[in-house]
Formats: sequence, structure tokens, C-alpha cells
Amino acid sequence: MELNHYLETLSLKDPDQRRNALREVLVKEHLDFDLQEDPPSQKAPRGIYNYILAPWNSDPGPLFCAHYDAVPGSFGANDNAAALCILITLAGKLKEENFPARFAFFDGEETGNTGSRLYAASMNHQEITGVINLDVCGYGDTIAVNSRGYERKPGVEAFCRKEVLADHNGVLVKYLPGSDEASFSGSRTPAISIASVPRWDIQYLNALSRMGSGLLGRPPEFHMILDQMEISTTMHGGYRDTPEWVELAAMNRIYDYLTDALHRSFDKKKRFLLF
Repeated sequence: MELNHYLETLSLKDPDQRRNALREVLVKEHLDFDLQEDPPSQKAPRGIYNYILAPWNSDPGPLFCAHYDAVPGSFGANDNAAALCILITLAGKLKEENFPARFAFFDGEETGNTGSRLYAASMNHQEITGVINLDVCGYGDTIAVNSRGYERKPGVEAFCRKEVLADHNGVLVKYLPGSDEASFSGSRTPAISIASVPRWDIQYLNALSRMGSGLLGRPPEFHMILDQMEISTTMHGGYRDTPEWVELAAMNRIYDYLTDALHRSFDKKKRFLLF
């Protein structure tokens, strides 16, 4: 089954249909889950509904996550159905291998990370070694990883190694637009964010990282540069945020990179224990 098998199924404008479609895909793929709910409130008028996969191995492991909601009126194909497809396939593979890992599909990223903040407030830190968040992973030829300063932390270090990134056309960047990884800021668990972008956009990301936020906020040039990036057309309701623009090659690159980083890290740990 190709990674984009469920892309159109999950690229729906109606949020309720989108939520139900994800549920049906998880059931079809025999991925047991718990539904983490929070009733409607002023911050989340429609409520919050996170899908948390039931662990198949009790050992501590990384948490892979992606948001399934989209901005109103958007198909949300690259933002963020492509990432959902990648993680659903990865979950199936790791479950078959009994590889220790956790998976979460968050609601409310587009409305202040409400779903991931709900999860982070109640997560068991002893079970999760690091958080790997996927957002906008179906377009472009380069993997961009924002380590948020955690590149040497054991829980996420494997995904930041230069040799792993080099093998999959990936680079460390100091800025990516904020996503659900921000909900884990300040916790004991390191969290990184991963995206796929056209190579040309890397220079824009580097420029944005130097602008910061400051007391007075970001300068007008920040938003001008962000709007000029090609990847911006594939997110937040941009004209390329539709299934026909999502590139299978980009999705495969992310998937191969994740599995390579995981297994290299596991093999290295196993060799260390043997000697």
C-alpha cells in the first residue's frame, strides 16, 4: 500500500467528516486507540477530540504526533493529511515489529494547539522519551528539522544526526512555523518538529530564524518573507493545499528518514549493550 493511499480520504473540508474519516482509517488498519475528549469551551467551541493509539509495547519510546484538523474551508491535504498518512503507515510497521513507540493525532492545532496542550497536561513522562511532531510533510525535496535546541537529547538525537539527515536530504533549521511541539515546551520531554520544503525555502527559514520575536513582536519583513516561501502555498488553505499537489516522493522521503533514524538508534543501542 502506498503512503498516499488514504490522502484523499483524509483531505476533507468538513471537520466532523475529517475526524470520522481518521477514525475509520485507524479501525481499518487495526490500530486500537483511545479518544481523549474535552467538552466545548470558549477556547475550543467545538470541543477537543484527540486520537491516542494504544501502545503495543510497554517500554518507553518516542511519541510521534501530527494534527488532523485544518483551517476552515481548506482540504488540508499537505496541512496536514500527508503527515497523518505517514504516521499511520509507520505505526503499522512498528506495531508489527513490536518496536516501542507512541502515536497521537491531535485536534485543534489550527486554533492554538488546544489538542496537544490537553495531551501534554496529562501525559506520562516516564513512557515517552521524546516528541517528534510532523507538520506539512508532502511537498518539496528537503526535510527540515527544527530541533529547538534538543539535538543532543537522547529522546530525539537520532533524528538530528548529520549522517542520517545527509542520507535523506535533510537539514537542521532554527525556525519552522510553530506547531504542536510547542505544547511540550518546558516539560522534561524534548520535542522537535519535522517538515518537507523545497530546497530554495531553506534560505528563507534561515532568514526568519534571525528575526526573532522580541518585545515588540516580529518586524513586517518577517511576514513578507514567510509569504514568499513556496511551501506557504501548501498550508493554511493555500491553493496547493489539495491532494493533487501532495508529492508521494516527499512523503516517502520523510517515512524512510524516520524508520532509518529509529532503527539506526536501536541497532546502536543494542551493539552497545552487547559489548
